[in-house]
Amino acid sequence: MQELAKRSGFSIEYSPKTPLARCFRQIAAGETDLISNLNKTPERDAFMLMFPYSENIPEAIYQRGDDVRVINQLNQLSRMSIATVRSYAYHPEVMTLIHSQIGKGLMEIDSIGTGFEALAKGRIDGFIVPRYSSLDYLHNTPKFHQKFKRAPLMLKTPTPRYVYIGLSRKSKHTALADSIAKNLREMMADGTVQRLYAPDAKEVEHMVLVQP
Repeated sequence: MQELAKRSGFSIEYSPKTPLARCFRQIAAGETDLISNLNKTPERDAFMLMFPYSENIPEAIYQRGDDVRVINQLNQLSRMSIATVRSYAYHPEVMTLIHSQIGKGLMEIDSIGTGFEALAKGRIDGFIVPRYSSLDYLHNTPKFHQKFKRAPLMLKTPTPRYVYIGLSRKSKHTALADSIAKNLREMMADGTVQRLYAPDAKEVEHMVLVQP
């Protein structure tokens, strides 16, 4: 976001940590301007201009660290209690893969934090979560350090998927849309995004846009 702001000529003011549902209400009302790290859905597209900036990293499947099972085949999920995050927009092809094995046994949990609590207590066997958001949560939650492991199974889909930045359609700064789109394309093409999303790069989930 800092690199995009520099190239597009705006400054950023970061919001405090905010529940995702409230973020979307603020975006829809034009109270917040930009939000990052999104999957695209028709519902979101209705109140945001959405710009791709990186090919999506497949969701991660977490297990407890002491679970001896190695999840490397999709059909193994049918014998386990698996949960997803209710507010997260999983790609339809990913959900088709998951439901083909789990069906009605799939649980939905309110948040990433609640899901990891349930996993730690043994209430579920596996937790399917967005990769960067889960890493950020675990990094900032010391009691869960070294408590979980990521399963080898990769939830890849035949169709390439992308991560998006959303600009509120009610923002006062929609005139920046063309510049944002152009600079994101250039950042993808010149390798900037790939460099910034290296394993040690930090994720920023949402922020407020302020004109200079």
